[in-house]
Amino acid sequence: MIWVINVKFDFDEEIIGMHGSIGTQDSDTIISSLSFITNKRTHGPFGRPSNSVFSIPLEKGSLVGFHGFAGNYIDGIGVYVKAYDEVTRVGTWGGRYVEPRPPNTWHFQLQRNHHLKNITIEHGDLIYSLMFTTQYRGLTYTSAKAGGWNGGEKLSKVTLDWNEEIIAISGTVAKSRGKYAGYTIISSISFVTIKETYGPFGTIRGTPFTVPWEVGSFAGFYGLCGYYIDGIGVYLKPKN
Repeated sequence: MIWVINVKFDFDEEIIGMHGSIGTQDSDTIISSLSFITNKRTHGPFGRPSNSVFSIPLEKGSLVGFHGFAGNYIDGIGVYVKAYDEVTRVGTWGGRYVEPRPPNTWHFQLQRNHHLKNITIEHGDLIYSLMFTTQYRGLTYTSAKAGGWNGGEKLSKVTLDWNEEIIAISGTVAKSRGKYAGYTIISSISFVTIKETYGPFGTIRGTPFTVPWEVGSFAGFYGLCGYYIDGIGVYLKPKN
């Protein structure tokens, strides 16, 4: 049976978060349940909750819209949020988009007042994938995995203290080896915070690079990816 439910908001009511879960239907991965959290109440859950849950916290006034994938069901959902500062892209280091190969871009942007809690790195001879987890008001949000189409040999996780922030990255750029050889990729990477250096992850070889920035200016990462992390750059905002 299918229900159609209309959620109505008061004139001064705004969405400040979403909760949901991921399930399967007809062998497809879909959004199996969804709740909308406002500054007044929670609407939902709609659908059938599963054990694979996700949360997307938002700052009041920042929601612009939604996006995702759909077919017979809602396969995926994301949010558009307002830019809270003028953000500058610095980079990219590593591979570049070259015709006719299509660009596989990735990005992670830190939302206002969110704290970068974890960085998950798949690595081995090089950097296969990156994934980021942020925290806001006790809720966590994990980004989509960038790269790693064919997995990696090792999985490492960097966990930052609540008052710890990244102030630089360093790494090396080289050609990939093995089955998918010949691509310009990020072969090693380290994350430098106000407290310590995490890494290097991967193998140090090729051309080194270092990208430092001021405390309070980090806004995220972006780049190209596929089987590996091909390139990486940094989003920076004016220092508060």
